[in-house]
Amino acid sequence: MKVAVVCRGQSLKALKTLPNDIDLYILVNRFGDELQLPEVGPYLEGKNIFQILSRTPGEVEGMSTRGLYTKFNVQGIVQPYTIHMKNPRDFGDGNNKYYKFIDDKFFFCAEPTPIQATWLGDHHIEHMDTYQERYPHHYPSSGNAAVGYAVLDTGATEIILIGMDFYDVGYLADGGPGGPEDSKRMKDSVVRFVKNFPNKQFTIHTSGNLECKFPNLEIIKV
Repeated sequence: MKVAVVCRGQSLKALKTLPNDIDLYILVNRFGDELQLPEVGPYLEGKNIFQILSRTPGEVEGMSTRGLYTKFNVQGIVQPYTIHMKNPRDFGDGNNKYYKFIDDKFFFCAEPTPIQATWLGDHHIEHMDTYQERYPHHYPSSGNAAVGYAVLDTGATEIILIGMDFYDVGYLADGGPGGPEDSKRMKDSVVRFVKNFPNKQFTIHTSGNLECKFPNLEIIKV
């Protein structure tokens, strides 16, 4: 199985160069502006798409107000937290207002058709960091959580990462510098997965500065 983790950095412009046999695309956080870009939206139409989506207010509306969850037939939503970090039944927490339990199953309900939703299992904890005081454990960013999900939960033998530029450059759609995440810690988290899963092949398309060599890693500068 081949899975692509799709982030929002400048290297996202190379999306159309990816192989055409990818089984699953995992979009990271708000993606409404990116899906309007001619080099992004048309490529992703008709693809099998999941989304890693934090509870930060405003992450949902850029897609939901344009009907993009329906247009792009998003199949699954994953919160980048374990149950020890965020209570899934705390519907007053950020954009958790869009989630509901229906017949004891968890769904994302930003558009008329509910989308199956979940959060990270405890098997992620050993791969996470502990430097943020507000959480007992965490990934450095939602992009890193998406990499973890691709490696640990999808059965992928090949993981492609694109658009994660580690804030060495800005975003593709708005050109901004990105969030407060620590670039080095983001890189370290990715490298740990590459090192600890030598049976999986990793390809990273990035405009950031990532210098490392492993037999199961190819870095493509964009």
